[in-house]
Amino acid sequence: MEVIPTGNFQPDVSLYGLRIGEPVITLTAILICLVCGYCWWRLRTVQPASDALKLTRLFFLFMGISTLIGGLVGHAFLYLLPFEFKIPGWLLGMVAASALAQASIARSSDILSRNARRVFTILNVGGFGVLLLFLISTLWFPIVEIHSAFSLLLIVTTLEVYRLRKVNDPGSRYILGGILLAVAAVAVHALKWSLGQWFTFFDIGHVFLCGTMWMIMRGAETAAQIERV
Repeated sequence: MEVIPTGNFQPDVSLYGLRIGEPVITLTAILICLVCGYCWWRLRTVQPASDALKLTRLFFLFMGISTLIGGLVGHAFLYLLPFEFKIPGWLLGMVAASALAQASIARSSDILSRNARRVFTILNVGGFGVLLLFLISTLWFPIVEIHSAFSLLLIVTTLEVYRLRKVNDPGSRYILGGILLAVAAVAVHALKWSLGQWFTFFDIGHVFLCGTMWMIMRGAETAAQIERV
């Protein structure tokens, strides 16, 4: 293995003549993909298969594909592929966040009025549409992050906190814990807190996001158990 110093956040490596950019960042991104795939697979047999559960599975499916594209195109082979190849991963990440937000709306149908559900759905779909137009016109990645904050903090957190206070749903505790881990990942990224060039703030953030996925999966499982009772 040859280490290739670059201007990237992490040196590239060459394995049997194949150059891999930012290898550990790539691996931790793929780790998120694997965790998402496991969560998607594990929830396939959970009953009842409510709309909220189906939307949560879509969240894991799209997020898994998004992070796989991000790891391969955004890091491993960024030097080889055109910038535009990143866009499908960005779009799938936005779809995933909106699916999770809609899952919280569906799960809260027992404590929200019809008008309230309609308002949250309009916010979710409308926010996705507006930010998607901005993304297409600017190709500016922070729009994806803004959409994630909008979906997870404004919609999911609001509904899960309300549900926790209203019916003391333990599933909401898991989901809120997952969002807290996502906030920690963002904080690490913002502060650029790294353990060295081979385990950067990208890697630490990715590990936190693996925890986020696990907690959301446990929240979906717990919520389904309550529905069965």
